[in-house]
Amino acid sequence: MKLRTNAYPGIMWLLFAAAVVFATGMAFLWPLTTLYIRDVLGKSLTTAGVVLFFNQGGFLVGSLIGGVLFDRWGKRRTLLTFTVLALLAAFGMGLWQDLWIYGVLLTVTGLCSGVIYPGMYALASVFWPEGGRKGINLVYVAVNVGVALGSALGGLVATLSFQWTFYGNGFVQVAVLLLFSLMLTKKHLQAASLPAGSQEESRPVDTGGTVQVSSRKGHLPIIMLCTGLLILWVVYVQWQSNLAPYIQSFGLTLADYSTLWTLNGAMILCGQPVISWVIKRFARTLHAQILLGSYIFVCSMLILSQASTYAAFFTAMMVMTLGEMLVWPGVPTIAAELAPAGREGWYQGMVSGASSAGRMIGPLLGAILMESLSPMWMIVIMAACCLIAVFFFSQYKRFAKAGSGLGIDRSALTR
Repeated sequence: MKLRTNAYPGIMWLLFAAAVVFATGMAFLWPLTTLYIRDVLGKSLTTAGVVLFFNQGGFLVGSLIGGVLFDRWGKRRTLLTFTVLALLAAFGMGLWQDLWIYGVLLTVTGLCSGVIYPGMYALASVFWPEGGRKGINLVYVAVNVGVALGSALGGLVATLSFQWTFYGNGFVQVAVLLLFSLMLTKKHLQAASLPAGSQEESRPVDTGGTVQVSSRKGHLPIIMLCTGLLILWVVYVQWQSNLAPYIQSFGLTLADYSTLWTLNGAMILCGQPVISWVIKRFARTLHAQILLGSYIFVCSMLILSQASTYAAFFTAMMVMTLGEMLVWPGVPTIAAELAPAGREGWYQGMVSGASSAGRMIGPLLGAILMESLSPMWMIVIMAACCLIAVFFFSQYKRFAKAGSGLGIDRSALTR
């Protein structure tokens, strides 16, 4: 996908900017959390895993309630409220250097992120429903541009003071608040054929139509998708948590680690033509796309198991990035196609909730495996988990075919 400005509606570029800025602020925090808890607060890796567990627990709760609030309470009210809460939590973390306060506020930050991230993906479907994969992928690229910028800036700021990484996030969230205020106006909501103002805030959800999925069997495809996504996030999150000190044990610095995430974001932005070619050549359907990405995850972990130099860690990260470029936008795109009218927020919340559950389990599980077994065994077990994710993604297609008479949009299998 080439990011040509004339290929997208203007409102999508405003959403792109909001996603970039929000992800930039959040990337000031999450890549450095384990190092902050270990080096500044003086706690163990397991303690860091517990704190991240609750952070992602907040994200999970936010994903679930955020989807309901987005659909029922109103898009503008939901996103603005939780953006304000996120910026207050960020400034609070800068003011108090205490493990308990930090843990509580990081959990609140997770809650807010859990509402806002799926909300932005749902907005892509609301503002540009005909965009399909392109709309979802635009938000995905925006988030990763923000991750690259935030990781680079956060790493530099952290070498001076961890406290200012929190303040930096807070100031960035003020900008997000302004962007959401500009984007979620009555004019833009009406242009998307949605009621605005008090009518939109209180309207009941429309659950009619042939795409409504009300039976237990009808929900099995999205459950299979979310389970596979959860497992892959357990693997991926090791890069964001336990692999930071592991990489440093080979003599690499905090700046080296932050640079890996900068390169990750740069590859996601600049590698869109490459990923478009890969999809056209090897993965013509969304199902094939996420399966291919899962196998690439396995290759990345195998490379990582043999890595001891910066070049090897860079190679493992770039291979992992290729896998995430296939899987991360692929799953929410399928979810958007499966979602009944008026329930876009809920379905994106399910996907985001599965991601957050993986991020919640991953740091603690990885820390336990590293400290009770060894880093090598942890990496090997993570490679095996990728193959388990392949199984669940395979089951998605089987259940989707079986559910074609239950109102499931089968175009998710062929687009």
